[in-house]
Amino acid sequence: MRGFIAAITLLLALTGAGTAVAFEEVNKSYLGGLAVDGHDSTAYFTKSGPAEGEDEYSVDYKGATWRFVDAKSRDLFAADPESYAPQYGGYCSNQMSLGNLSDVDPGVWLIFDGKLYLFGHDAGRIRWQNTGIAERIKDADQNWQKYLASK
Repeated sequence: MRGFIAAITLLLALTGAGTAVAFEEVNKSYLGGLAVDGHDSTAYFTKSGPAEGEDEYSVDYKGATWRFVDAKSRDLFAADPESYAPQYGGYCSNQMSLGNLSDVDPGVWLIFDGKLYLFGHDAGRIRWQNTGIAERIKDADQNWQKYLASK
C-alpha cells in the first residue's frame, strides 16, 4: 500500500496536479474552453432542462466558448448573456455558498427568481432547497464577490 501511495504522490507531482490555478470568471471544460461543458444555457429556460450545444452555434463570452442548440438560442444568449449565463460563472452554486470553487454536472440545476444555478451533485441542490435557497444565494453572492475581487 505504501508503494501505491508513493507512486500516486509522485504521479501527481510530475503532472502538476494539485498545483494552484488562477481563478477564471467562467468555469470552462478542460478540453476546448467550453462554458457549461458545452451545454446550451438558454435551454434551461426555453426547454426546461439541459441540452448539448453544437459547435456551429457558438458565442465567445468572458473568455469561454458558449454552445447552443440552434441559431435562435445563440442569438437569444448574445442579446442578453447575463440573463442566461449561470450564476457564479458556472461553478457549483452549493460549493460557492461554502466559499469553494468546484466543477458542475450540467444535469443538476435549478432556476430561482429567473436565474440559473448549477451544482456538482444533487446533494448540493437538495441542501439549498432544504436550508433556504435565498440564504444560500446570499452566502454564495458574498463568496463570489471575494473571488471576483481576487482576480
